[in-house]
Amino acid sequence: MRNALSVDVEDWYHDASRPEGDARAEEIAAVGTRVERNLERLLELFAAHGARATFFFLADVARANARLVREVVGAGHEIACHGLAHRPAPTRARSELLEDVRSARAIVEGVAGVPVQGFRAPYFIHHPRDLWVLDVLAECGLRYDSSYMPIRYHPGSVPKLDERGGPVRMPSGIWEFPLPLSRVPSGHVLPCAAGGFTLRALPFAITRRYLARFNRDVGPAVVYTHPWEIDPDSPKLPGTRAHVRWFNTVGRARMSEKLARLLQTFRFAPLAEVYAAELGDVADGDAPPVSPA
Repeated sequence: MRNALSVDVEDWYHDASRPEGDARAEEIAAVGTRVERNLERLLELFAAHGARATFFFLADVARANARLVREVVGAGHEIACHGLAHRPAPTRARSELLEDVRSARAIVEGVAGVPVQGFRAPYFIHHPRDLWVLDVLAECGLRYDSSYMPIRYHPGSVPKLDERGGPVRMPSGIWEFPLPLSRVPSGHVLPCAAGGFTLRALPFAITRRYLARFNRDVGPAVVYTHPWEIDPDSPKLPGTRAHVRWFNTVGRARMSEKLARLLQTFRFAPLAEVYAAELGDVADGDAPPVSPA
């Protein structure tokens, strides 16, 4: 079974979680950009293990790194969109989000020279009340999204879009490929198979166990990472809260090693290939929409 490997392509300063807000020009200039060198390391790692992925590019990163975007395309990876501004999509006005996504998609397509059909919202989508975002993406002509990850920090059930937590075609016609969630012995439902923070912070055996379980019980899983996650020296913006700083820093020294083990243990491909049958249904108009539970 092939799982879907994905990269949210953003730099160290794309973080709106600090009280002061977005990075200022002088703060970025004091450190410089780091996304290019980190993305090149990821490309080398993926090539060494024969893995291909979907790269969700922020528009400004794509525009500033056109050569690298074309290198990603040339290596057989999929190009998708992560938005124009790295802000939580549900906090935006509908008209603002619509303009953001349309502009970002046009920029990324123009740089990459290939069509963009997928999207991932910055900071993901955690609540069913925010699924209106997917209607906006459908209005923009996108064919799929991979943002839904309704984690909870207390034991109990979570609002999945279908009974198993697999792909769902929304009433608007767009497909949602949610991040994998797993129930752990404490009763929590957590993204143990999703990569990202859990791959960095927890023993590799946990990711391996829960990803294999998800493959057995549900099917292919969407696994993600960021370029800054393999960069132990990547800083945080001044004023970032201590818990956010810890959350984004823990485990980065060994992330490259863990990613290599993950690529050795499981097979990976871009989302558009892993879910080709579902996206074919969209193109042919044969599959009826599924209303979210």
